[in-house]
Parts: sequence; C-alpha cells; structure tokens
Amino acid sequence: MGVRQVLIVTGFSINDYRISNTLIYMLLNKCMNHVYSIPTFSASQLSKWTVRVIPMANPWPFNSWDIIRGKSPFYSMDDEGIPVRYDALTLRSRYSIKLHNFVHEVNPELIIMLVSSDKWSITTPEPIRIDEYSTVNPDPADFTHHFSLESYPPTIILSVPRDAEPREIANEVIQLIKEHSTKVQESKPPLEVMVRVHGDIDNISNILRLHGFLVGIDGNKLIIRAGNKSQLLLNALIDNNLIEHYFDVEISEIHLQ
Repeated sequence: MGVRQVLIVTGFSINDYRISNTLIYMLLNKCMNHVYSIPTFSASQLSKWTVRVIPMANPWPFNSWDIIRGKSPFYSMDDEGIPVRYDALTLRSRYSIKLHNFVHEVNPELIIMLVSSDKWSITTPEPIRIDEYSTVNPDPADFTHHFSLESYPPTIILSVPRDAEPREIANEVIQLIKEHSTKVQESKPPLEVMVRVHGDIDNISNILRLHGFLVGIDGNKLIIRAGNKSQLLLNALIDNNLIEHYFDVEISEIHLQ
C-alpha cells in the first residue's frame, strides 16, 4: 500500500486465462498447485506501490457456455458481441465503460496491459517512451494503447506466451513495476474541431465528454476542444481521420486552440 499507484489489466479474451489466474493467485498470496509458491504483490517486493488488478476486463467469456462448448468466435466478445479490447473509443460495451471510468478514478502512475500471444515481447505506445522498449503508434480504439493518449499515464504492453508458467509471468510483472524510467515526447499544439453530426448528437457528445473533451452544441454541430488531459487523443483522432470513422459525423472546420 505505497503511495504510487499501478494498475494491471488483462482478460480481454478467454485466451488470457493463464495470466488472469496468475494475477489472482498473486493477489491471494497462494501456492500454485500446492507445489511451489509464486511471487506475490508483497510489501517486501513493492513497498512503494499500491497495486490494483483487473484480471477480467471482459468477464463474459470466462462464464459463457458458448466458450465452454469451444465456439472460438466468442473468445474476445462480450455478451452483446462487442470486442471489448477494441471498444475504448466508442464505449459501447458496459465493460468498456467500467474499465474506462475505473482508470480515471484511480489515475494510476503506471498501467501494465497483459495479453496472450505467441512469444514474449514488451512495447509501449507513444508518446511516452519507457526504458528502451519498442514503441508503437497508439490506436485510440485499442484499450492497450488508449490511455497513453488520455490522461497520459505511461503504459507497458506485455505479450505473454500462451504456455508461460505462472512463476515467469509473476516475475516479469514485478520487474516491470520495480524497474522502469519514462521519457515524454514533445506534443503538437492542441487542435479544435467542428463537426456536423448525422447521428444521435446527445449520445455522441456524451461519449466524447467521457474522454475528457470539452464539447459545445450548435444546432446539428459539435465544437470539440481538448481538456487538460485529452489533447493527444483529440490530435490523434483528427490526424488519422478517426472521428469520422468511429462516429457518425463530418468534419467541417479544424483550428488551433
């Protein structure tokens, strides 16, 4: 229960189950299979940190009969067929909204996203570089990237092999928390955008406000400005034509704030 907050998130897909189970055991300070203990989130390991864990960001597949019957198309979906991991921008899933709100409530100093993969790898989405890890251009719709553009907590994405042992996963997570340094890249000047709305203007404006944007309504138009912590996200949406892609709007004007 240190003063620095770290949030660890996994479980967007049922394929992440091994990681989810490991994190739960680490929290409960148990022994895996009663054979050997695995490292835990103990004060001796992480005295400066308060660790919060979301082991199942998309809990539905972990309790679904479709998954139990082996219907793999549902492995990454919620109960309404929404792929939660890629719903960070539109927030259509109830699980997406809960995750998004929780991150903003906790306001962690570090976020670690763990996903099942073919091999070990560590990346970090721009604009914050962590150590010498490879960087990726952030996708605002992908939860593993999204928060690097919103509120700016540094994010580490740890890809874990599907056959990784719990001890390996636990050791890697603890080291990532204990040993890291960050460097923030320079950002572009903030932008302001006016869009013509073709869909539900109230719903669209409410979602944009959830992301920290300052939104004004003028008839069938929205004037969208960045808040204190959403400048990078708005610039990324404008630079990559993603506002029109994800929302039923048409850009009419763009200005520097």
